[in-house]
Amino acid sequence: MIFTIVVVGGVIGAIFFIKPTPKYYTRYGVELGTNVQITYATSKGNAKQVVDEMFKKFSDYEKIFDPWLAGSELYNLNHSDGKWTKVSPVLLTVIKDSIDFSKLTDGKFDPTVGRLIPLWGFNTDNTRNWHLPSPEEIKDALKHVGYQNVEIRGDEVRLLNGVWLDLNGMMEGYIAQMLVEMAKKNDPNSTGFVDIGGTIGIIGPKNGNEPWIVGIQDPRGNPNQAIAYVKLYSGYVGTSGDYERYIIVDGKRYYHIFDPKTGYSNDYLESVTTVSTRSIYSDGFGVFSMVAGEKAMKEMAQKIGVAYYAINENGQVIKSANWNEYEYKK
Repeated sequence: MIFTIVVVGGVIGAIFFIKPTPKYYTRYGVELGTNVQITYATSKGNAKQVVDEMFKKFSDYEKIFDPWLAGSELYNLNHSDGKWTKVSPVLLTVIKDSIDFSKLTDGKFDPTVGRLIPLWGFNTDNTRNWHLPSPEEIKDALKHVGYQNVEIRGDEVRLLNGVWLDLNGMMEGYIAQMLVEMAKKNDPNSTGFVDIGGTIGIIGPKNGNEPWIVGIQDPRGNPNQAIAYVKLYSGYVGTSGDYERYIIVDGKRYYHIFDPKTGYSNDYLESVTTVSTRSIYSDGFGVFSMVAGEKAMKEMAQKIGVAYYAINENGQVIKSANWNEYEYKK
């Protein structure tokens, strides 16, 4: 058996030279401020055309979901001053899923933390803008947080009490699902994967019958250093962690996933990797777990049926009972 390593969001393809392998087309890019890779093969011979169409969709998604892009749909909703605002089916779906998950988690997952993000400077890639706000600033921003302030009426949404939505907790998983569906619509038997900043959706098994091997980043290692691997024939995998957008002040780490009750990040976990058949949980469960901690993570995983591999604040590995179904050992 010969392994070919494909370094893209930690995905490794195991290639078996038993039968002719599909001809994969791979394209890389930076979309929505993150690295994107799409690898695709189809017997129809139009892999490049389909992948190029997928990348074109990112322009549409940016105009929908970017909360900091003046004129985007989400920007306009956040600045609608409490008025009922008609939104697209795409935006409505992600808002509904986010609010439903907020209710399920009793607000531990909350998409209305939008005002906290620029307060910390995490809405920009310029690390010089990342800083620790004053307690007074955080207290003031928390007045405008709470999923109960989101009202939905048909295809209209109203944001009360000055809340701002930030949908990053589910957006990438949803987009990955949309792109997987595009690929399967072109060819139900096509194979490959979509990788959006480490949120991965499987189009079909490698070579039609082998798993894709996904590397889980060591939260205290370099970006290409894997601490474990997961094998997937289908479904979605994503990781939430404290190691991408963070600052250290007086020896304490503050990162971009905020507890909606306090306005600060919590120290329970370093990272959470989630495997799910539902794209909305590929990131949403990880965000919830980073906020809620180990006990709540275990209980919620059993309730919604996901598998997880987490690393706590002491560097210890915590795995769900069903993780063995997905674990790959080199």
